[in-house]
Formats: sequence, C-alpha cells, structure tokens
Amino acid sequence: MTTASDERLNMLIDGELTPADAAGLLEQLRTDAALRERVSQLRLAKDLVRHAYAGVAAPARQATAPVRGRRRAVVTFAALGLGVVLGWTLREQAAAPAGATRQLAEQAQRTPQAETSRVILHVSSGVPGDALAALERAEGILETARSAGRTVSVEIVANSGGLDLLREGVSTHAGRIAGLRAAYPGLSLVACGQTAQRLREGGTAVHLLPGTVTASSALDQIVLRMQQGWAYVRI
Repeated sequence: MTTASDERLNMLIDGELTPADAAGLLEQLRTDAALRERVSQLRLAKDLVRHAYAGVAAPARQATAPVRGRRRAVVTFAALGLGVVLGWTLREQAAAPAGATRQLAEQAQRTPQAETSRVILHVSSGVPGDALAALERAEGILETARSAGRTVSVEIVANSGGLDLLREGVSTHAGRIAGLRAAYPGLSLVACGQTAQRLREGGTAVHLLPGTVTASSALDQIVLRMQQGWAYVRI
C-alpha cells in the first residue's frame, strides 16, 4: 500500500478530502501505527502555528519599518519555537523503547478480545440509511455483549453530513438514541467540533442531542481511539 503524502494527510486533518478518499486514509491509519504518529505530528504543528499567531495583530497598511521588523521577529520566534517543540517531541518518540504506538499495536494483536470490546463507529454521511445502520450496528454489538455477559464500549463519532444524526431538532432518530443510551451505559456519542464550527460560521445553529460530547475534530477522536486500541468501523 502506498504511503500517504503529508499533503494528503494535511487535507485529511483540515477536512478537505471527499468522504471516499478520507475513508481510504482512515483505513490506512487503522493498521499503520507510524502513519497515526505522523498525523499526530502534523496536527501538533498546525496547533502550534495557530497559537503562535493568536496574539499577533495584522499589520496596518502603512506600518512603519520597525513594526514590520517586530512582526518578522515574532514570526521568527514562533518558527523557532515550533522547531524546538517538534524536535523535542520527535526525540522523545525516538527514545521510547519500542515506540508508544507500536506497543499499542502489539498489545491489540496479543489481546484481540480487548480490541473488540471497544468499538468506534464513524458516520460521515448524511444518507438516512447510514445513520440507521450506525444505530443498528451499535445496538447489535451492545446486545450481543450483554447476552454473553461481557462489558463493551461503543462510541459513535459523527462528522460532515453524519453530524445530523446527533443534532437536536434535525436527527430523525433522537428517540431511539435516547432509548439506547438509557439501556446501554456503554454507548457514547461524539460530535466533530470542526463540522459544528463550520455550520455555525455559515449561520446554522447547532444544538446537539443530550449526552453528546464534542471533540476538537472527528479525526482527532478516531486517531486517539486507534492509539488506545479501539476497533474502527466506518459506516
């Protein structure tokens, strides 16, 4: 399988890929610990750059040379800080005995039962059938585990058009979701904060169903769960 380029990974992080392309990369992430590590590094770099510029006001049109000089100094300092932090992070990862992500992958292989007891279901499509399929899949996993006397955790993560499943006043499955949450404590709901923010910026009010938590992005949540050994299922 061809290794994804940083350009493609950045597009995935920014939510710029089509659902089909994103699904392909997420499948690679599921089985490639090194690729998950690279995504985490790229996301860290974006966060550091964003925070570095957070307190820097845009220069006025007729800014004087000293002001431009100060801005260059800020940018240079931010870049230097970014390089130091990334270098520190990479050195720590290289110094780890076997690499944290590799250890997680090896642990999941040694204990497959533990992996299947924690499942993340990813819904990114607004197609009604996909939303229903996610709920049926979740209920099936939870009920099967209960019948076998096992404890299982199922997390539904929704982004893009799939966020409609978790939006109050929009979801056509609000009643069923409430019933599932009451019957199965192991079910959790996670909304993509990136998708919600884009909707709000476009003038759309976003209210989530009770019990839904918001992650910074669906990708962040999925990569985190994969690193923790959760099984990933795209609906």
